[in-house]
Amino acid sequence: MKRSEFNAAFREHKDAVYGFSYRMTGNAHDAEEVAQDCFLALLRNAARYDPQRRTLRCFLLGVARNLILKRWRAESRWNAIGDEEPAVEPINPAGQETAALVAQAVNALPPLQREVLVLAEYEGLSLKEIAGTVEAEVGTVKARLHRARENLRRALAPLAPA
Repeated sequence: MKRSEFNAAFREHKDAVYGFSYRMTGNAHDAEEVAQDCFLALLRNAARYDPQRRTLRCFLLGVARNLILKRWRAESRWNAIGDEEPAVEPINPAGQETAALVAQAVNALPPLQREVLVLAEYEGLSLKEIAGTVEAEVGTVKARLHRARENLRRALAPLAPA
């Protein structure tokens, strides 16, 4: 990969990679490290990217996802969590802004549900693109996204007008 191609890829995708990493880790420092490591991986091993298989954005988000999972395993924060996670608890809206409450509810989602929700709602990826990014079947992505939305509906129920 030429330097100009890398610079263009970085400019075009840095916000998406950082945003996804931040929403998954909930921490700016960790998100910056993941984004940096993601682009270093692209620079060092650009041949791993196959434009026939998926877009560069989806590839980079997949690399970021794998880096996050690797960190969680190293920190013993991840232990093969399945799709069937218990529902999240309703939030307490007392004295908080709506955006902060939504972020809190998204962060409370199980990781597999959170990643598909973030990729769909914040990154605007299609179900097929998400499936490629998280290395899962489209049906699995649909199910995770449905459960994530249901959990968010439950968690954010206190915000609904009476």
